[in-house]
Amino acid sequence: MKKFILLAAVAPAFGYAQETPQEPAQEQQATMVVTANRMEQAAASVIAPLTVVTRSEIESSGAQDIVDVLSQQVGISVSRNGGKGHSESVFIRGSGSSQSLYLIDGVRINTATLGGAQLGLLPLEFVERIEILRGARASVYGADAVGGVINIITRPEFGSEYHGLKVAVGTEATAKIAGRASGLIGSSTQYNVVLSADKSDGYDIRPQDTLDEDYGYSTFGGLFSIDHQFNQSWRGRVYAIHNDGESEFIQGVKYLNKHQQSVYGVSANYAANQWSSELGLSYHQDKSDSAEASNFVNPNRYATERKAANWLLGYKLDEQWLLQGGLDYQSDDISGSKSAYKEESRDNKAAHIGARADYLVHILEASVRYDDNEHYGDHTTYNLGWAWQLQSDLRFNALHGTAFRAPTFNDLYYPGSENPNIKAETSTNTEFGFALDLLRSQWQFNVFRNDVENLIAWGCVARCDNDYSGPSDTWPLWTPDNVSDARIQGIEIQGDFSTAWVNHRVIVEYLDPKDRSTNKNLIRRSEEQVKYKADVYWSDLQVVVDFLWSGESYEDAANTKTLGSYSVWDLSANYRFQNGLRLDAKLRNLFDQTYSTAQNYQAPGRTVEVGASYKF
Repeated sequence: MKKFILLAAVAPAFGYAQETPQEPAQEQQATMVVTANRMEQAAASVIAPLTVVTRSEIESSGAQDIVDVLSQQVGISVSRNGGKGHSESVFIRGSGSSQSLYLIDGVRINTATLGGAQLGLLPLEFVERIEILRGARASVYGADAVGGVINIITRPEFGSEYHGLKVAVGTEATAKIAGRASGLIGSSTQYNVVLSADKSDGYDIRPQDTLDEDYGYSTFGGLFSIDHQFNQSWRGRVYAIHNDGESEFIQGVKYLNKHQQSVYGVSANYAANQWSSELGLSYHQDKSDSAEASNFVNPNRYATERKAANWLLGYKLDEQWLLQGGLDYQSDDISGSKSAYKEESRDNKAAHIGARADYLVHILEASVRYDDNEHYGDHTTYNLGWAWQLQSDLRFNALHGTAFRAPTFNDLYYPGSENPNIKAETSTNTEFGFALDLLRSQWQFNVFRNDVENLIAWGCVARCDNDYSGPSDTWPLWTPDNVSDARIQGIEIQGDFSTAWVNHRVIVEYLDPKDRSTNKNLIRRSEEQVKYKADVYWSDLQVVVDFLWSGESYEDAANTKTLGSYSVWDLSANYRFQNGLRLDAKLRNLFDQTYSTAQNYQAPGRTVEVGASYKF
């Protein structure tokens, strides 16, 4: 805690060292985003804490996958059973993966069986930008938006053009190749095609075992989309995304997981005079098959098929007032799973409405949503927000809202462990913050508290000897229940500034994630994190340094098993030639730090990757 207070006190002083103007504030004014209210608006007009990660930032960083990109952002921590391709958990403000909503182009990709979403094998080449909204957003999206929303955008800006190839090789026999073609057909049709393949032999994620095996991964994916501008008012889009991935892991012996993810959709947008509207139809499929790697037969399968229809409508009353609302329908089907669940499908119907007022120095917003789910009942959620531009360089914001996490099919109906009476988690989120421009540096401060009731947890109820050596009917029996309440509160500080030819970003976070029934910390949540990023430019050469320090956390609910603190440095560089050629080099975990974010699983050591891309 002392380290946190010291950093929080010292950090603003860096702003006085700035010698060159900073551009991010101007860029944010012009950036348009879609995640806050599901319809396009200027990023500067969003009240909730928002981070936009651009394609340029992703390419220039040392990130290996989407999970690495997220770990570098404010308010996010990551836990993994190894490295890329292995089981991961993404915590937004201390809320677990199943308590956050994951989207691809606005389409929900949380699985209906396990909850959360597998992001590690989704190709980075698909990503145009990532929008991260922190805090409750259930009044707009419904279930699972407790900690926040992560929206992976693949749609390029209309009129943009890019035709290029990319290759890279690295340690652990890593190899990548990708191609992208994006541009205009005539003056009214935008196309985007991406193909990507990536593989690695991996490393020994559990060196303490006697297997002496490396655990690798491979992935191949494709993306296709067409955007067409019919006239000044009407626009349509058709898109298809598919990715096949394989990853090796350990479960007594080496196991193999084969993962397929597909998203298909069509949408129509209308905007004229005071009206705006969007109608979208989407289909999402997620399949995960696991079996012994040496004998991949009769695998255990978890499968989600989701069909959704969404209609959004906006009406601008005058220069100050905007009304928004919509209807949502979603149908989940898990009948493709290997286990025979008591219930294998469910639907959810919802209606939501919101209002926004922009009066000179004040922005007000309010929204309410009603969800009716076939299996776990109905929920009404709301959100209130206020932003006050006290001065041109100082803005205050306050938000208050409710959210809920839906029980998964595994929570409700997993054969032998089902609990059909389990309730949805509910939460109340309150936060205050301000944004400050100080001597051409930008600072953001946020304080938040999230109270979660009816926390869903799995616990052992029979044969709790941790012996899985015999037949499956002799294994320990685990069941879910609403066991406790939790309170997660914290502080976030982010500063962006420049000194001479170096751009800096400093992030300092303090988190207090408590199970209120025991006053113990929730597992795998570090109380303190410090992140630092530096971009250095010399003509056509860019060098990027990323640093992460994470404090201690706990592996068990009793807080008896400690995961140690760690610090990791990444270094990356790229050089752009005038003919369209670009060379990249990435050095991850520069000092070969040995650490774990999940007990008994070692994080990746030092790795090197070099690559080249060519823009035609």
